[in-house]
Amino acid sequence: MCGICGVAFLDPRRWADQATIERMMASIVHRGPDGRGSARLAGAALGIRRLSIIDLETGDQPLANEDGAITLVCNGEIYNAPELRSELLGAGHRFRSRSDVEVIVHLYEDTGVECLTRLRGMFSLALWDARRRRLMLARDRFGIKPLVYAARPEGLWFASEAKAILAAGVEGGGADPRAIDDLFRFAFVAGPRTLFSNIKKLPPAHVALYQGGRLSLSRYWAMPEDDGRSGLRTGEWAEALRAKLEETVRIHLRSDVPVGAWLSPGVDSSAVASLAMRHLGRALPTITLAFEDPNIDETRRFPTLDTYAGYETPNQRAWCSADSLALLPRAVWHMEEPTAWCVEIPRMLLAEAAAREVKVVLTGEGSDEIFGGYAHFHMERISRHMALLPLAVRRTLLAPLVPAGRPMVSRLLLAPRTLTAERYARLVGPMHAEERHRLFSPDLRSRLAGAPEIGERIGPPEGVRSKHWFDQLRQCDLDLRLPDLINHSLDRCSMAYGLEARVPFLDHELVELAGRIPARIQTRGPVEKFILRQALRGVIPEEIRLRPKAGMGVPFEAWMAGPLPSFAEEMFSERTLREKGYFEAAVVHQLLREQRDGRRKLGAVLMAVLGVQLWDEIFLRRTSDLQIAQSPSVPAPTLPHRNHPAATDAPSPTAPGSATA
Repeated sequence: MCGICGVAFLDPRRWADQATIERMMASIVHRGPDGRGSARLAGAALGIRRLSIIDLETGDQPLANEDGAITLVCNGEIYNAPELRSELLGAGHRFRSRSDVEVIVHLYEDTGVECLTRLRGMFSLALWDARRRRLMLARDRFGIKPLVYAARPEGLWFASEAKAILAAGVEGGGADPRAIDDLFRFAFVAGPRTLFSNIKKLPPAHVALYQGGRLSLSRYWAMPEDDGRSGLRTGEWAEALRAKLEETVRIHLRSDVPVGAWLSPGVDSSAVASLAMRHLGRALPTITLAFEDPNIDETRRFPTLDTYAGYETPNQRAWCSADSLALLPRAVWHMEEPTAWCVEIPRMLLAEAAAREVKVVLTGEGSDEIFGGYAHFHMERISRHMALLPLAVRRTLLAPLVPAGRPMVSRLLLAPRTLTAERYARLVGPMHAEERHRLFSPDLRSRLAGAPEIGERIGPPEGVRSKHWFDQLRQCDLDLRLPDLINHSLDRCSMAYGLEARVPFLDHELVELAGRIPARIQTRGPVEKFILRQALRGVIPEEIRLRPKAGMGVPFEAWMAGPLPSFAEEMFSERTLREKGYFEAAVVHQLLREQRDGRRKLGAVLMAVLGVQLWDEIFLRRTSDLQIAQSPSVPAPTLPHRNHPAATDAPSPTAPGSATA
């Protein structure tokens, strides 16, 4: 696990300045505190900061092939490296290390770009082919590891994080107005956009080739679909799914450093932890996130796996409190684009606690996207039929009947039945177009009107539109919400503390298997993740297996209703709002009053406003980046887990008000 950066020049005779590469690497030192390496070549340069996980002694990068014509830097883990290594040794290749990523170099020698289809793991990589004078950038199938780039007339700059490109002196270009619109539309910035107008994300499952000044992108993997011809019964699908999950957890445990797991009371993390302990034949350290607000703290209502007989394992708790909002500037610096749900704060607290115990954690992320675990799958199932009614009927007869506390239901009633970008945004986002238009400043609205639309990843592909609604919605989640919200925050928050987060549910072979399971088997009434729950019989206690999903709560409603830190007061001030020019100050202050008075729940919208304001302050006004990144964390004690925590086990509760991400 690492942070990578570099450049490929239009001029093949140009050499990169070493000081520039050093600045780029220094900006992402948090991603790789264990070592550094760089390669300056005619026409290109590659740099890396290393977090040592596999082959601690000889696994330094950059790595090269036997004759030095191919040079590679890679951020990630290749879980099938042992099998690939044996195959390549048999074909006559020579290895200089035990590093898992060295297999990529030799696979590329044999198969070129097609080597990506052989990799089973999470990765973002840059490979310089000196013979072709070609740079290859690639990202794993689900965007678990990040990769951004800036195409300039003189060359192509790339890095794990945008701050490394900025450190090279490349202009970010100011805020992308459509990226800001995305934040209020979907609750996150949808790729390939970033908040920087001149910096783009390489989409998941894509490879980019830069040669002779030309950049071309292509997709190397797509989610397979149910062909409708399988004769397997539910029990047979469940058995196959369980076997594949056991295998992916086993290979995700490959490590030369200690491994732990994040553990919530839910099905997904419990299954991963249980299977890991079975394979290891021993307990492994687990870390659980708890909240001082009892309204959203799952651990007060449901016991975690470690409290059940036969599943005992060391468990520590990290607490998210009212004071935790003070972490937001640091979180924005690491994230480089905030989210409306503010999942980054609790994840940073969890990562900080885990990093004190281990260097690698297994997590349950990805399961909800693959098996339809989120509330928006339930909402789509029950609301799509109402869209058959004429819009006038829905607007005049049905919408007034919706309770004021259920704004998403009201928005869905007025959405088109087809799963367009508009309907998807109404399912997962905090604001519809009319509300955004009122909140945005005249300048931002004007810039939006003239900004080009990048919609190639919004909505299901043409080949999926005729499929079951479940398949359509899952494809939207896999293309958008998973890489740009879930995986983005997971990577940035864990790497902020030099912690590697692994996601066994996002093994592409497991996802492909899930994609072949007919939707009629996956959707059984109100029971979410039905087929997964069937597969987990005997893996976890029945009480956990049948427990409904609660979701990770984030107390942003309470944060926005209570006393604000001084930085938030400043960012919300009329002077600062007018100075930055993104939002109407009067509207923001009205929303704050409505939140404080309890008239509406607007915490997500206000968190998005605050996030954009902080992003501008940090990256455009250049408030001391280093000071923010290295500021001490908010006190969040990690306490021993207790089976039934009493009120005295946690800090005193905050004001009521919460929401789930």
